[in-house]
Amino acid sequence: MSDHANPIPSYMKVFYALLSLTVLTVVAAKLLEFPHSWGTPGDMLHVSIGVVIAVVKVLCVMYIFMHLKFDSKLLRAFVAIPVALFIAMIFGLMFLEHFSYTH
Repeated sequence: MSDHANPIPSYMKVFYALLSLTVLTVVAAKLLEFPHSWGTPGDMLHVSIGVVIAVVKVLCVMYIFMHLKFDSKLLRAFVAIPVALFIAMIFGLMFLEHFSYTH
């Protein structure tokens, strides 16, 4: 029986991955401390770590729940290119915002 016929094992894997990544996000936010001398770059690093974890979670959901796992490579490219551009835009805006602060 293929994974496509019975999606429950795949759904459970994604569920546990999302649960683990959520715990990792909380741990990174609460326990990961950067020196105060780093200032805003330390804050930006916290946000960057959170965004990277969120992107991994989004990719898990897209791959399984949107059934991209079973689609053609062309359709995957049509989905992956806008997602990659959106991620680049998020990081670009985050860095632009960082440099616009006046200290």
